[in-house]
Amino acid sequence: MVRPHQTTQATAGKPAAPDQLTMHLFAPGMSLLHRAGLGGLACTLDALERRYQQGKLSTKDVHPLIIEGQPQWSIEDYQITLHFGEPEHAGKYLEQLFRFAFQITKDGLIYLPGQYGDTEPSLAVLADLQAGLLLTFLQHGGTRELAKEETTIHYSPDEVDHAHRLPVTYKKCSGYKHQSLWEELVDGKGRIKQTRLDLDGPVYPGAVVRHQALGDVTKLKDPPERALPLYFAMVGCLCLLVNRGVGVLLIPEVENLKDFIIVRPWITPRGARETQVAGAADAALQAQVRVWSQRLMRRSEGIIPAIEAMTLAPTPWSTQQKSRVHTLRVPRSVERDLQRYERVLTHLPQRIIERSDSAPNGKSTRKRKTASEGQTSSVYRQESVIRPHIAENLVSKRPWYAGFVKFFTRKNPATDRPYYEQLFHEKGGLHAMVKDQEMWDEKGEGRIVEAVHEAMRRTFARIRDETDGEGKPPSQATKNRWDKFREELRLRLAGAKTANDARHALCDLFSRAGYVQVLSSHWREILPKLADDRWQLTRDLALLALASYAGREGEKTDTPESAATPAEED
Repeated sequence: MVRPHQTTQATAGKPAAPDQLTMHLFAPGMSLLHRAGLGGLACTLDALERRYQQGKLSTKDVHPLIIEGQPQWSIEDYQITLHFGEPEHAGKYLEQLFRFAFQITKDGLIYLPGQYGDTEPSLAVLADLQAGLLLTFLQHGGTRELAKEETTIHYSPDEVDHAHRLPVTYKKCSGYKHQSLWEELVDGKGRIKQTRLDLDGPVYPGAVVRHQALGDVTKLKDPPERALPLYFAMVGCLCLLVNRGVGVLLIPEVENLKDFIIVRPWITPRGARETQVAGAADAALQAQVRVWSQRLMRRSEGIIPAIEAMTLAPTPWSTQQKSRVHTLRVPRSVERDLQRYERVLTHLPQRIIERSDSAPNGKSTRKRKTASEGQTSSVYRQESVIRPHIAENLVSKRPWYAGFVKFFTRKNPATDRPYYEQLFHEKGGLHAMVKDQEMWDEKGEGRIVEAVHEAMRRTFARIRDETDGEGKPPSQATKNRWDKFREELRLRLAGAKTANDARHALCDLFSRAGYVQVLSSHWREILPKLADDRWQLTRDLALLALASYAGREGEKTDTPESAATPAEED
């Protein structure tokens, strides 16, 4: 039972130690990260109460947080109050709360119960989420205790595919800073401190001493009612892995604590395929899609939160530390954008790659061994190079294909190779996307792609007939001419610097193809796309059509479809 508010008698002019601590969601000084942390505290307390009611925790495990079945806290829409009973009991209260909130599993993995609902996460998910924490909140060696040797676990990304078991490698954790942060809040007698507490990077990523010479006066400090929410920011936020050196910190915008208790478990990935992302915008939209999908399935009114996505990566001036290099605010997305991005995730998923090491005679140079024999697997995950670009467009309220020209003019900084060399792996997904009518805002967008596809198909067929004769399989000479035509089209479209350049490249393609039925039937929808003020988007659509073109006999041979007469297509 919650006891009435008590205070000890003030002595020597010092304020009396309180027997409770109240934290307001929108109090002065509560930043976005503070509010996310207060939401994480609410989720942790709710998880504690649910597990106690389910019989998963004993009375000893929850004392003094729950006494005689009654939680010693209150959660309202905009504030949380922790009731200690007596001022001197605050230390024991917080110690038990932190023991539940910041756990380590028997497998040596960090486990934060407030991030999950009733479904327990797999080891693969925990391992990847721990990797995300080590790139954000716990990136400094002094904030965690890790084993020197790595541990590898394997999982099947698809229930039907057990042949390609993916490895997830991690170092077992035996302790981390947040487990003992409760000690910073209390004095030697176990009472809540009445002073401001120092904040550092593991608690508030980006918090540093601004001037070493001035020291204490340039440190970030907060009173206990703001420091405690920051300690739980690791629970309210989500840390994901881009690669071994880059992490993304997702900070959801908490507007109502009770609503956030419902939504927070949905933000956490359910499978290991979702724990590695392609970028900040991709990570934030995936989280919003998960919330939206769960809301539909459960017919719930949970609010899809806005998210601030922070990218942390090494910099030339600090290669060991992951610094905040980019921050992106993803507003609360409308349902149409979430539906569209769900389709993008379907068409451009994370790929499972099996590395093959072959000798000149075509035989494998590596003996295949099972995971039980201790052989490192050659199977790994590879993200789409196009999906993060689409995500950034949707977040910025641009057409999803805008700026597609970059995939034909720039190099991928991750591989230092031209983007267009990697587009082959995305061709099938792009082809499915351009055929999906829900991906277009205007009919003319899809018509441009259809017209380019038809013109390419007819041109390929004409080249084959001229080189090999009608009805014959393509020879190497035909394939060489196809490659030359495709490269010339790429250079002309990607090199277009003005509206006239883009129109000339497209009109030349259409004129050489002969009769293009899509142009004849839908010219009213296509013509506005060739206007001067829209030529760059039209160029992007044409390049998208080039990247998504697939011939009849598939991508391996890239054999185009035969030209059809108007009568045949009718």
